[in-house]
Order: sequence, then C-alpha cells, then structure tokens
Amino acid sequence: MVELELAYLHEISRINCPASTVLDGLRRDIGLETCQQPFAAVIGAALALDWTRDPFDRIIVAQAAHRESPLLTADQNISKHYSAAIW
Repeated sequence: MVELELAYLHEISRINCPASTVLDGLRRDIGLETCQQPFAAVIGAALALDWTRDPFDRIIVAQAAHRESPLLTADQNISKHYSAAIW
C-alpha cells in the first residue's frame, strides 16, 4: 500500500522521485522489508479506523497497528491518532 501511495504522490507531483526509487533507497539504507501480512487481516483492522477518510492512511496505519510496529510518517493526523507514529 505504501508503494501505491508513493506512486500516486509522484503522479500528482507531491514527491519528486518514483516510488521504486524511494523504496529501493530505504531497502538499501535501513533494510526495509515488504510486509507479508495477509491483506484481508489488514483491511479488517482498517475498518475500525474511522478518524480518516483517506484509504491509504487507514490501510497503512492498520498494517502497522496489526503488527504493533512503529510507523514513520510526517502526517500530523496519523501522528495524532497512532501512538507508535514517529518522525
């Protein structure tokens, strides 16, 4: 889902690099790995996140929460509602 959102942000010129460039750099620099959670479990968790209408945010936060993982984000709304968000 993060890759899809990054691609979308690049398409609308909100970020300058293609999603693959961002993710390849994070894989190389910090050992980022693709999550292997079942998508249905993530969607199930996302259904309870009614503090945003943004489907990307709901799914990204649900995925992190389902794994009880931190989430790197500059999004203030996510930081307000997900206690494990860091920036």
